[in-house]
Amino acid sequence: MARFVSVFISAAHRRLISLVVWLMAFAVMVAVVGWFALDQAGRAMKYEARFTADHFVRLRTNLLSTFDAMHDSLTAEPCSPAFQEQLRRIAYLPDGLNEFLYAPGGRARCSANVAAFDGTVELGAPDIARKGERGIAMWVDRDLGFVRLAGERGTIALSEPFAAIVPAQEAGFRGPDWMSMEAVLIAEDGNWWHRSGEPGIYARLTAGDAGLSEWKKRVMSCDVGGMHCVAVEGDMRALVAQYSGPATLLLLAAAIVATLVMYQINALIARYWSFEARFRRHLDAKSIICAYQPVMELDTGEITGCEVLARWRDIDDRVVFPDRFLDVIERHDMTRRFTELVAQRACEELSEHLPAGKRLQVNFNIFPCDLDSQSLARTFSGFTSQPDRFDVVLEIIESDEIPSNAQREIEALRRLGIKTYIDDFGTGYSNMQNLAALSVDGVKLDRAFAMAPDNSVMARMLRYAVEMIEATGRVMVVEGVETAERLALLRGMQARVDFVQGYFISRPLDIAAFVAFMTPQPVSLAERKRKAGLGVVAA
Repeated sequence: MARFVSVFISAAHRRLISLVVWLMAFAVMVAVVGWFALDQAGRAMKYEARFTADHFVRLRTNLLSTFDAMHDSLTAEPCSPAFQEQLRRIAYLPDGLNEFLYAPGGRARCSANVAAFDGTVELGAPDIARKGERGIAMWVDRDLGFVRLAGERGTIALSEPFAAIVPAQEAGFRGPDWMSMEAVLIAEDGNWWHRSGEPGIYARLTAGDAGLSEWKKRVMSCDVGGMHCVAVEGDMRALVAQYSGPATLLLLAAAIVATLVMYQINALIARYWSFEARFRRHLDAKSIICAYQPVMELDTGEITGCEVLARWRDIDDRVVFPDRFLDVIERHDMTRRFTELVAQRACEELSEHLPAGKRLQVNFNIFPCDLDSQSLARTFSGFTSQPDRFDVVLEIIESDEIPSNAQREIEALRRLGIKTYIDDFGTGYSNMQNLAALSVDGVKLDRAFAMAPDNSVMARMLRYAVEMIEATGRVMVVEGVETAERLALLRGMQARVDFVQGYFISRPLDIAAFVAFMTPQPVSLAERKRKAGLGVVAA
């Protein structure tokens, strides 16, 4: 899971996601445009197929009308001069049919142009048997030499006892250059005959060949009886080439839309996976990590307390330090909840691992806005319920101005057994006025004094700051002690310093290393660090 979410957190991976999103959006847009174009092309092909099939519908209609006329008008003796005259009148009708036969049972005896054949002409078994109300049978592509049309072929349609010769038909396909057509005549048994157009289209269509590999699309339209069908094949490459200008514009539009989609999705991803959003979603008891920085009594060198420092485990398992999330906590009014989670985790770990008989002062940072005795009493009840093991000290950090009701709340906390310190004295809002106005139990001198380079202004002010705090009679803690020389300086001061902390004494430790570090005196700091295994830190 951590590796998966790191993809969305990493800036390098975000760029890859942007590319993937753009490609996917572009592909979708091209697919949509392609589907629409293919659909429109299919509609145009179906229209042309229906339009061309109408020719055969008209031919079939004319044939049926002619048969009706023959059955109504041919009243003379078959093959007699009067009969021939009646046939010629029907042949004169403007229906495209000009040659008719008298062929009862498929045996032709005479026609409109031949008064009588030399004997009966046997047409044989029909290619399309009689079916439907009219009972029309057909002989397809027969040689018409017997009616004195040598070299010609045509289809003979029989509606007992009369037959009509249908000449070869050209459908007159009018589609654009990227379309081609084939008209076919289909028997009820599935046999079929090419009538006009480009041979092979119907065969490819009925064979189930979608033609996608060849960029071809095929559709078909048939008359009502399903006998005459027109198959149309469209060459999509030729279509794109013919409309290359609009196609280019559509691709450009798809690229623009894909870019807009990419920016929108990137913005959503950035908002959802931003550090602030992740922190707010996943701040819970499992994500809190506590580090314990030892606080040493300066006179004896004994570890009598610790400052609980909070870390947050990001969803990609990286540990995040407070300088990155404190402003998020304050801006979103999460300070109280955060303090509760830290206090809960610290109480669980210290209660479980602190050696029996060991009493520890536990210092927590709190925000000035959370200086509410009732709420804080509930938050730290896990410690105050064990008065023989823990002393709780709340260090009021200098992130905001001290509220006007601070004195009342400090006194109420003291009655509940909770002490208060002013944190980071000498910076921000932590000034002499607050020190004089508030009955806090102690003061923590800001690390900037102890960490200042030798002979700097801040280093020279360290002595004056210590003397000033001593004059108030408050407990004094100096943090930021990072060298042996600075520790020796504090010990050699005439003014009293109660406690010290800093990296020279120990960096913040996880619970196991912290408990090991609390080895009882007498032992040197170096030996204490060796036994604690300071290579194992909470970070």
